[in-house]
Amino acid sequence: MTQYQTAGVNARLKVFALLEAQGVPASEADGLVAALEAGAVAGAQCQVIELNGLVPACQGLRFADSRDKGV
Repeated sequence: MTQYQTAGVNARLKVFALLEAQGVPASEADGLVAALEAGAVAGAQCQVIELNGLVPACQGLRFADSRDKGV
């Protein structure tokens, strides 16, 4: 989980740097980044809901039981 948190922080810092380079004030940049993050989370939740607890076909049956129990 730590690697994903680090990647998230690094991505956030890059977006802030890009917005700053374009002259976007920090107060406005914070709102834009929050909106981007909210959109990303909503998109990920939609993908999970669409799976409906099922293992993607590309993963085959070998993971189906353990993943479905975990969900």
